[in-house]
Amino acid sequence: MATKTIISGEELIGDILSRFPDSAQIMEDFGLHCTGCSVNAYEPLRMGALSHGLKEEVVDKLIQELNTLAVARQKAPADGIYLTGRAAERVKEFAEKEDKAGYGLRITAKNNDGMEPAYAMDFLEKAGKEDKTFEFHGVQIFLDPESMENMKGADVDFLETQFGSGFKITNPNFKAGCGEGCGKGSCGSGSCK
Repeated sequence: MATKTIISGEELIGDILSRFPDSAQIMEDFGLHCTGCSVNAYEPLRMGALSHGLKEEVVDKLIQELNTLAVARQKAPADGIYLTGRAAERVKEFAEKEDKAGYGLRITAKNNDGMEPAYAMDFLEKAGKEDKTFEFHGVQIFLDPESMENMKGADVDFLETQFGSGFKITNPNFKAGCGEGCGKGSCGSGSCK
């Protein structure tokens, strides 16, 4: 069965990253490391991948995987959040290690004086009475009302790059660029309103 085409090889790498932030990890996995490069704003995906030494058939597979991601992302609720398949697999691994297989993941996003929320993650056996529940790739996500409000439309991914690994929350409710750092836990992509 062919994957629906949402992302084309002629689309600029930067535009793809802007629309689907979790596509960065797929590009990195294929050896396309210009996800953080300023040239990605001008370079089409196919041309960039070929100029970085990827073979035509590998570029086709990359585009197919990006489209699989895009189709899954379109199925996410507009008023909710989205957990990528890669993040879901890591959540399951961490739950196993903590003897909490089958538990849901509570993501807390508390107000932080106009800055991007302070995020925390923890495993819970079941959702709280007022929690909103989402399920992606076999993982349940629980959000309390404040966290739900702070995270509407956010993406949760797990990145593994040459610089480190960790959960990445891309939150459209907060503008990027105020110096928020990122470590081996949860992190945000922006900081200030």
